[in-house]
Amino acid sequence: MQKFNHYRKICGGFFNGEENLVMSYYEALADNVRIGRDKLGFQAYYPSCKLCGEEVMSWSYKRNANYRCVACKEDENNTLETLSIDLRKNEKQRKLDTAIKRISKVTDIKNYERAIKCVEKKLGKAGWFQSSEEIMVALELIKRGIKAHHQVKINKYRVDFLLPEEKIVLEVDGSVFHRKDTKSYEHFRDDVITLALGVEWEVIRISTENINKKLTNLYAAIKALKKDRQNKRALNKGLLPKGYSNTAT
Repeated sequence: MQKFNHYRKICGGFFNGEENLVMSYYEALADNVRIGRDKLGFQAYYPSCKLCGEEVMSWSYKRNANYRCVACKEDENNTLETLSIDLRKNEKQRKLDTAIKRISKVTDIKNYERAIKCVEKKLGKAGWFQSSEEIMVALELIKRGIKAHHQVKINKYRVDFLLPEEKIVLEVDGSVFHRKDTKSYEHFRDDVITLALGVEWEVIRISTENINKKLTNLYAAIKALKKDRQNKRALNKGLLPKGYSNTAT
């Protein structure tokens, strides 16, 4: 190290990258780190993995750096992924618990036992169930035996629920990001989705307030609204009257 400091003083420090290389070399010598060659013959350093002690090949050496071997990096990544999944699942479990409490206030929760078990199995799935209201809708649909797909990508949009047998796209009001022109944006978005799926499809929204207060009426309400929308279209050359609501009540 004394030699290196002397060399740096003479050269006036005008060798930047080279200075780092020399520093790596002398620090490796001082720390008893093995210096050798890689498979292509380039100089390489072999510090110890901070976790298991196995040598790690590196083209530079920096004192106090946390070197990790491939196996330990993989273990760390797997651990982080597991923790991330657990955190997501815990948060969704909290939302499920909230959904169960809210359903209990309006109807007998015992009728939802099978549905709750189905939802619990999928709580860890990334992207699923952004709110307690979404979970409540899922529980109601499962309880009624309604075939539904959750978080489906259509064109460039992602919808909350797609009911293939009813040909209904069901959106939980509040799932779409808030915008100044929310209504016009929603109508444009709905038009894109229905064009992609076909004229027999309808996009229907259910407000979070109705989900919390009238969950048991959900299926009947969306079926009635779809029928009304289709009738209005038939009388208006396939278009809905201006200002017609797409929210189930």
